[in-house]
Amino acid sequence: MLYLISAIIISTSIFITFKFFKRFKIDNFQAITVNYVIASAFGFLIYSGDFTFAAIPQRTWFPHALIAGVLFICVFLLFALSSQKAGVALTAVSSKMSVIIPVIFGVILYNDSMNFIKIIGILAALIAFYLTLKKNNKIKVYSRYLILPVLLFLGNGITDAFLKYSEHNFISNETILFLVTVFTISLIICIGISTGRYFIFKQKIRLRNIIGGIILGFLNFGTTYYLIMAMGVFQSTVLFPVQNVGIVVLSALAGFIIFREKLSVINWTGILLSIIAILLIAFA
Repeated sequence: MLYLISAIIISTSIFITFKFFKRFKIDNFQAITVNYVIASAFGFLIYSGDFTFAAIPQRTWFPHALIAGVLFICVFLLFALSSQKAGVALTAVSSKMSVIIPVIFGVILYNDSMNFIKIIGILAALIAFYLTLKKNNKIKVYSRYLILPVLLFLGNGITDAFLKYSEHNFISNETILFLVTVFTISLIICIGISTGRYFIFKQKIRLRNIIGGIILGFLNFGTTYYLIMAMGVFQSTVLFPVQNVGIVVLSALAGFIIFREKLSVINWTGILLSIIAILLIAFA
């Protein structure tokens, strides 16, 4: 349970960090690039096993780390693009609704238990996502960009399902080394994109972006590590719904307490329903 709670709390901290990024005008992509530098370096620093860089590609999990590294960046870019083009509300809802994908994979691939109470809990979680994230204004759907939240839904869900598959079949006791490899691959891709942005848009590297990236790097490593560790303890039908509901609830409450964001009656109803969903799923 400690792994799951830690993953939820640190993931919420990442959302709060991005809120401060906006306040202090920190460039998200520069911070993301620095984040992968820190996450990779920190992982190598704390890993106690024996390894050589040349031997990493020989690990059975290396192709999975390669794919995961690409998926991480693709989902991040989709999230940013969808937020800008299709709207933040629709993007947030679609990213959270994607929880249904790893749940389905868990039932099919790992024979995760599924009963009536758990199904009700998962359905309640999906409704809670919408209610908690809903703002007073209606969610606008820009038909031209509707493909973006759809792709985000698929990308986010497939990434979670793929990480679970990799943890279940390949990672074994090398979780940290696997994570470091994933972050390093993401870093290489980020450096390529950042170099292109520098020459095309003449964007300068600023100290505040580096500081933001350092903070994000430690949080990113922590939440991904604890999530993968939790995968080895909980079934997908429990882990992903509870994790996502927990993040949504804590993020909403953090926005209310720290940033004085208003929560409507609908939002509070969503938070209450989220708690009920967690209880139903946990005790099903």
